[in-house]
Amino acid sequence: MRWYFGLVGLLLLASGLTACAAQPLVSAEQVVSPTSTATLLPTVTDTPTVVTATSTSTRTPSPTSTPARTATVPPTATEQPALLEPTAVLTPIPIAPPASDGAARTADVPILMYHYISTAPSVNDRIRYGLSVTPEMFEAQLKLLQDNGFTTITLRDLYDYLAVGTPLPDNPIILTFDDGYVDNYTNAFPILQKYGMIGTFFVLTGPADDGDPAYLSWDMIQEMSSAGMDMQLHSRAHLDMRNRPYDWLVFQIIGGRQSIEGHTGKPVIFIAYPSGKYDANVQRFLRETNFWAAVTTAFGSRHVLQDALNWDRVRISGQMRLQDFAKLLNIQIAPRRATPRPTVTATATSSKSGPTGSQPPSATPTHLSPPIVATFPPSATPSRTPNGSPLATPTVMQSPLITPMPYHKPTKSTIPFDYC
Repeated sequence: MRWYFGLVGLLLLASGLTACAAQPLVSAEQVVSPTSTATLLPTVTDTPTVVTATSTSTRTPSPTSTPARTATVPPTATEQPALLEPTAVLTPIPIAPPASDGAARTADVPILMYHYISTAPSVNDRIRYGLSVTPEMFEAQLKLLQDNGFTTITLRDLYDYLAVGTPLPDNPIILTFDDGYVDNYTNAFPILQKYGMIGTFFVLTGPADDGDPAYLSWDMIQEMSSAGMDMQLHSRAHLDMRNRPYDWLVFQIIGGRQSIEGHTGKPVIFIAYPSGKYDANVQRFLRETNFWAAVTTAFGSRHVLQDALNWDRVRISGQMRLQDFAKLLNIQIAPRRATPRPTVTATATSSKSGPTGSQPPSATPTHLSPPIVATFPPSATPSRTPNGSPLATPTVMQSPLITPMPYHKPTKSTIPFDYC
């Protein structure tokens, strides 16, 4: 039996050697084959990646919806700074009015109120005609102010004097212009510069935003402000401010203020009430939002700090003559010496000669008589009366030069009479 098992062992050993001999020898390249197995690891790693992609597609059925949501989020983040950035620019400096030093002061400073500085298109529109001062009259008024030692100041100068006693120049005066019409730039602005004077312009920001050609544009407002003019607020639209909710006041007042400040870079702390209308609610809103003062359309020129939200003004109308303007400001104008006119009489010149044989001198210049007589119709001016006396002097109503003009009733204006 032992030899049997020994024989079997030999056979198994021989078969094992044969199998080993059948296997080819392992080369150096084949030794690196485990590395090729290692290269399969990325494949194994890729497999989870594919699985992850599969799981992602399972959570999001529509792959395009994910980019859509991703693309929507960045614009929202971009719009938020775009809305906040102008707000930071629109309010350059939050300015509160200076605290009063407690002294009671009164200032007699006329605040003149202008509107249009141009010729009214028609005298039949009594409102437009009344609000229009021609450029020629406006310049004459400024020259009169300059010749009589007046100095233009701003509303801030007036407030500083009443609050803390900041000195004012002799004969101070304030020139204000309501609504912001385009002729304030084309006509008033260059005349003010010519005389070295400052104007305060209460502008409507709505027409400037809309590009209305009848009103100041933002470029004009910015240029005037840069040249030293004081640009203040008249609200966004010319609307009655009484009995208005808080949001409405924010839009009309704060919105208008921020528009002006954003274009000029200067604080807006004064307002002119549209049509001079206001109530306690408006004034409380102005105090809470750091408006220093407000002007009305009521007549007056004496101001105190306690009434800073309803300072009076002096309206300058288109019908006002220069002497009326001077009277408002207590300016004495020397009366002009009237040139005497020769008296025209109808006394006939005597045909008798004087001692020297010459014609006696007449009290009436003879060269004026023919033109005056010739102006009357022949039927109304007979050469002689029936008794042969010279021509009688015509009555007043016979002169066509002073015949009353026909009366034209003015057309009704759609603008309220207190529009300003």
